[in-house]
Amino acid sequence: MGIPIQMVSADVLREKYAKKDECGIGEIQRRVASATAAKESDSSGWADRFLKCLESGFIPGGRINSAAGTEIMATLISCFVQPIGDSMTEIDHDTGKVSITTALAEAAETMRRGGGVGYGFSTIRPCGAKVKGTHSQASGPLSYMRLLDSMCQTVESAGARRGAQIVSDQDI
Repeated sequence: MGIPIQMVSADVLREKYAKKDECGIGEIQRRVASATAAKESDSSGWADRFLKCLESGFIPGGRINSAAGTEIMATLISCFVQPIGDSMTEIDHDTGKVSITTALAEAAETMRRGGGVGYGFSTIRPCGAKVKGTHSQASGPLSYMRLLDSMCQTVESAGARRGAQIVSDQDI
């Protein structure tokens, strides 16, 4: 059998994740199991397997408990990595990394649906570096961090909070 659920855990699960027609933990678990199995060719068999895992003490992430099997247009995955190329609008064909503006749009949509985003800025030219095509100087990664930060402060994440971001100077 599984680990017996503690009373406080049951209360939190019902309080945070039960939908209006759900009053018991079993109903929440059946909703989550059915939703996570829905894309499988043998969805009822997988739903049974997933339900057994949940009943045995497996606890999926809050995003899954909250949105799986509901009308909410949210991602069930918490974190995403967004590599960014060194171009305002073009895909970097050498690395396959998207442009800064494409990364901004994709991050906004990810956050709108409740996910967080990690960025790798290793390919962005440092402040003052020469930009051949425009005979100008690069503004550097900090200016793009400010742009992404402003977007993050603006977009409400799946109706509950503002987005979450992390930046690295390495490829992530």
